[in-house]
Amino acid sequence: MIPPADTIDYHTQSPEVSKRFAELKQRPVVLSVDDLTKIFPSRNGDVTALKSVDFEVYRREFMCVIGPSGCGKSTLIRILAGLETETAGAVLLDGNPVAGPGPDRGMVFQSYTLFPWLTVKQNVMFGPKMAGHKEAGVEADARQWIELVGLSQFENSYPHQLSGGMKQRVAIARALANRPRILLMDEPFGALDAQTRAQMQSYLLQIWKNLDITILFITHDLDEAIYLSDRILVLKANPGEVDEIIEVPVPRPRSLDQFIEPEFIATKHRINQLIHPESERGQDTLPFPRMTKQGDDVE
Repeated sequence: MIPPADTIDYHTQSPEVSKRFAELKQRPVVLSVDDLTKIFPSRNGDVTALKSVDFEVYRREFMCVIGPSGCGKSTLIRILAGLETETAGAVLLDGNPVAGPGPDRGMVFQSYTLFPWLTVKQNVMFGPKMAGHKEAGVEADARQWIELVGLSQFENSYPHQLSGGMKQRVAIARALANRPRILLMDEPFGALDAQTRAQMQSYLLQIWKNLDITILFITHDLDEAIYLSDRILVLKANPGEVDEIIEVPVPRPRSLDQFIEPEFIATKHRINQLIHPESERGQDTLPFPRMTKQGDDVE
């Protein structure tokens, strides 16, 4: 019998997990976010999307970012990608300030962003070609990345001929083709059905395991965050601030069977407490008048 989540201390780590985190923190810091603030002007006054956000991501770490709606997750990742500029603070990649987009950061969005007029192979080749690499070498590399994501037989297909999961695998291959230091993923599996999503999570863990790549992954799915990540950055909303950074106590390698393990359940319970604190749960009740007859109850 699994004990109730609120009776388990999610901070408790096995010796194996503790050793993994000790080793993680000995690695170089790839991404450093220091006192990051983002303010958007509006007609009704300034809106602070992010306030004094601080965290570090280590080499080959898999970090997920999660939080309630409006906490600034997508704003954060767009700043890290160089698609937005911060109001204050600093973002450093390998100690160098981020100033605009660059090949050192790969980006995968939730929406399918492949060029529809290009084949799978041409999409993967696009970045290296724009960087001035020779065609022959670029094509050979593209085939390797396409093989890595299991789509070799579709290299001459166009995006409209692919399923949603296949399109996202191509998007991952295209992002990796530039050999970035960090892969930034903004809810990349959010539009997929549950079965395809689980498959894509498995693919991503296999890719991460076999490549020298660091991943920062935005999600709103608690199970996904725990299943994938080493650590989870939980943001508060309005404004977006760091609430807690959770070291996931679930051992690796991960499997779907772990979803019912006490460590998994306790971690999910803790994240849910942070995102939906007890003081706010009454706000989920709608002021809806009864429009059925007395006695016609469904619960």
